Amino acid sequence: MNQKFKRLLSGFMCAFVLVGLLVSAGSAKASAESVEDVPYTNYTYWENGGTKIPVATKAVYQAFDTLTGEECGIGSFKELQYMSVYDGILYVLDSANGRIVQFDSNYQVVGQIESFTHGNETLTFHGAKGMFVDETGLYIADTLGKRVLCTKDGRVFQIIEKPTDTAVPATFNFSPTRLIRDRSGYYYVLCEGSYYGMMVFTEKYEFCGFFGANSVASSLGAALTGFISSLFETEEKHAASVQALPYTMLDVCIDADGFITTINDEKWSGQVRRYGLAGTNILKKSSGFSYISTNSFNFADNPPVYRDVTSTYGTYIYCSFNAITCDKEGFYYVVDGARGRIYVYDTDVNLLTVFGGGLNNGNQLGTFISPSAITVYGDDLLVADFATGKITVFRLTDYGMLLKQADSLTVDGQYTEAKPYWEKVFALDQNCQLAYKGLAKAALEEGDYSKAMELSKKAFDQATYAKAFAEVRDQFIYDNFWWILILCLTIIAALSAFMIISRRRTFVISKDKRLNLALSTLVHPIASFNEMKQKKLFSVHIAIVYLALFFVTSVLKTMYGGFMYGSADLSQYNALIELVGTVGVVLLWTAANWLCCSLFQGRGDMKEIFCVSCYALMPVILFNIAYLLLSNFLVPTANSSFDIIAMICYGLTVIHLLLGITIVHDFSFFKSMAMAVLILLGMFVIAFVIFVMLSLSQNLLNFVIQIFNEVTMR
Repeated sequence: MNQKFKRLLSGFMCAFVLVGLLVSAGSAKASAESVEDVPYTNYTYWENGGTKIPVATKAVYQAFDTLTGEECGIGSFKELQYMSVYDGILYVLDSANGRIVQFDSNYQVVGQIESFTHGNETLTFHGAKGMFVDETGLYIADTLGKRVLCTKDGRVFQIIEKPTDTAVPATFNFSPTRLIRDRSGYYYVLCEGSYYGMMVFTEKYEFCGFFGANSVASSLGAALTGFISSLFETEEKHAASVQALPYTMLDVCIDADGFITTINDEKWSGQVRRYGLAGTNILKKSSGFSYISTNSFNFADNPPVYRDVTSTYGTYIYCSFNAITCDKEGFYYVVDGARGRIYVYDTDVNLLTVFGGGLNNGNQLGTFISPSAITVYGDDLLVADFATGKITVFRLTDYGMLLKQADSLTVDGQYTEAKPYWEKVFALDQNCQLAYKGLAKAALEEGDYSKAMELSKKAFDQATYAKAFAEVRDQFIYDNFWWILILCLTIIAALSAFMIISRRRTFVISKDKRLNLALSTLVHPIASFNEMKQKKLFSVHIAIVYLALFFVTSVLKTMYGGFMYGSADLSQYNALIELVGTVGVVLLWTAANWLCCSLFQGRGDMKEIFCVSCYALMPVILFNIAYLLLSNFLVPTANSSFDIIAMICYGLTVIHLLLGITIVHDFSFFKSMAMAVLILLGMFVIAFVIFVMLSLSQNLLNFVIQIFNEVTMR
């Protein structure tokens, strides 16, 4: 290898190390400054590249008062299960007392319902968990009675019991917990522990099937995880493992558009689902571009876990939603029963605020021990606590009124009309990311594209940014059309001249044959690998350059890729993780390749395996460079996607790796494919061993430190 190339390699490696150190230092500082948990009760999340950072916000709802049975002179509430509002009257289901208490707008008791007449019978509903009221009557989910009572004017006019239909299993437990009636007159009943979805009854109370059944997600990753877990689980642990069953529904409501929305007991995703006419979830969260797939939005934080700072070991508490309601303006109000938090979302599943709390110790006003029900009563938000028998009244603040007005206008597409409201919101709270989004949409509609780009980037609104960027780009092309045309013609002329000359004269990129072969593997992998194998022309130095390029381009792609195609949160980005995911994986593949193939009479040595593995990375490297350049210029559309190109490039890398195994070890292609699977398993084993060794080393180090501390103290 000539001296020029060696100097180039040395300089490149120095730059490689310097980039890694700088990025790692910056990311480490950002990580140290990240917020782990928040001590306040009113907050929201600032989204940045998939990362959600909790930030304080002004109160949208402020705890105003509590409502108790003792204060109302009707005896204490016991097991508050549900609340509903109709025609200006608040209905409170006091389950253990077997009564429904009615309140007026001043929270004065105007009536109590404890029983109904049915012919010559008197029916009660102790232990009921749900109800629904509209102009047709009052409907009670009598859980313990295993029936639904349809009532009006103090009498029962219909009892819905377990259907005898063959679609209902004989073992089905008809214990209604919630029910609603849609605009078409159909009744939807949730039953305790049911995995079949909601039971649907017609206007004539005839059973017509199940609706919105949840399914269990199945994937290759889940199957592999289950298989690997089974290898290390004892029989007792395996028997105690949670069975993969569909999730049950806990609460249901009808939103402002007449769609049915449910709460599910799922902990990871899809806790809140909005159902279309076909019974499928239509609640989606996407960026507006097809290259980013839409997924069920969880409503909760992602990941939906919270650190309990009061715990010695920092245990985690999962979000556990158990109640939901919706107001006439389309805002959702969701209760997290595990932490006593109240989440407020708009119809586009944008988070407005989170408030409340308690952690099973809710003694202060606005906190809860076990919140169980929620409803909207005018401008008030009411939350019932199952454990304390109290109803907390939250009142909409002036800031909250401005925020809801601005957001409603924006969701309806009235961006200019919403602008003055957003400006007032922004003046009161600059931590409101929705204000940036609303102002960005207004600036776009007014033609101020530069300002729209600036604001939408802060709001992480990629769709608005792309529209504004397209306008700025098109204007730039229009203003500089002739210069751009001259540049394009110059480039075309230069390429044409190069092609003409290349036909008469052979161009050699480098006099180093090793470098030429390494570059030719991109288009002629079989011939290049064969020549390298036969003539021993593998170069570790060139392979290291390829590997360094793989790492550096991956870092640059993440840090400086186009905002429109997804941008990482640089405050949370750690280049060391990227180093492990690139360089570490290649080294792990090399080691596993040598170990596994040596057992099956593979003829390749460690040097050849490493070089081939690095040379195969060239398609991915070129994709990273192309992505870095084009993602900052091309606007995403329904037909433009880097995913397909990425799939092709990664596919070429896989093919090159298989060809490398075949040629280096003198295997057949099908044997190489089988060996690739074995190599992947070997990588897992090696990674597992390294993890165990590091864990044991850490435990040993902690033990030595403890011994040292005890000795020094004595």
